[in-house]
Amino acid sequence: MGKTLRDHLFDTIRELGKSGLKTFKDKLNNFQPKEGYNPIRWGELENADAVEITRLLVSYYKEDYAVEVAGKVLEDMDEKKLAHNLFQATGKAGVADPTLGKHKPGLSSDEDSDLLRRLQALKDDSNVTEPQNDVMAPALETPQ
Repeated sequence: MGKTLRDHLFDTIRELGKSGLKTFKDKLNNFQPKEGYNPIRWGELENADAVEITRLLVSYYKEDYAVEVAGKVLEDMDEKKLAHNLFQATGKAGVADPTLGKHKPGLSSDEDSDLLRRLQALKDDSNVTEPQNDVMAPALETPQ
């Protein structure tokens, strides 16, 4: 029998370790779920371990949305690789390839390139010049 979404969720949360788990709980506590769902109360999260957090995620959000929530929280923690692995293991979409961390979330590489082109055009249109090195450095006086 293969792993369930809940199994993958638990495995991912367990990989965070003690410090990461503490951060995950804090970020999850501040996570604003989509309409129709309630945030998990801090009183339930505060002393929860990986097993309990998994149970809370599934009971509050059901398995599919629980995976999405966990992935977003992981991404917010800059745990993009763990989030990517979770989405890949569960067949859910949501997190970009972790090697593309330089792009703003939500923009495709084409949109990102277009944004850079437009910013360059604004710079060119405004006649902005780069500072000259000699202007930036203070004049050095030599004693005589």
